[in-house]
Amino acid sequence: MRRSRSLQRIVASLVAVSFCFFSVVVAPVKAAMVGTPEILQLQVDDQARDKVRLFLQRQDVGHYLEAMGVDRQEAQARVDTMTDEEIRMLVNKIDQMPAGGDALGFILALAVVVFVVFIVTDIIGVTDVFTFIKKR
Repeated sequence: MRRSRSLQRIVASLVAVSFCFFSVVVAPVKAAMVGTPEILQLQVDDQARDKVRLFLQRQDVGHYLEAMGVDRQEAQARVDTMTDEEIRMLVNKIDQMPAGGDALGFILALAVVVFVVFIVTDIIGVTDVFTFIKKR
């Protein structure tokens, strides 16, 4: 019984010392209100990071990365370590990239070609579309 009593004192002393040690080591916690702009900015940053991840998952981008000698998983890992500012810059560059061509430019070019064809056919005398062109 005497032995168990001394063992209990030792265990109790160790527990008391450990409680004192852990209560000193823990840093105090401070609470503050988080405003709506901060939460919205976090959501925008998460969406931007997801946009870059989806861009890297595209097949054409993957082929281009492989042609440049960059592994797709390595590129994904680099995106995960980028800062929010770097992600925002990258998303802006992705948004400025042409997606499948410029439809307005194509329509304007087509209109110019048709206009030139009508002028040439008017000059030759095949058509009579424009009255200001003198025939030969």
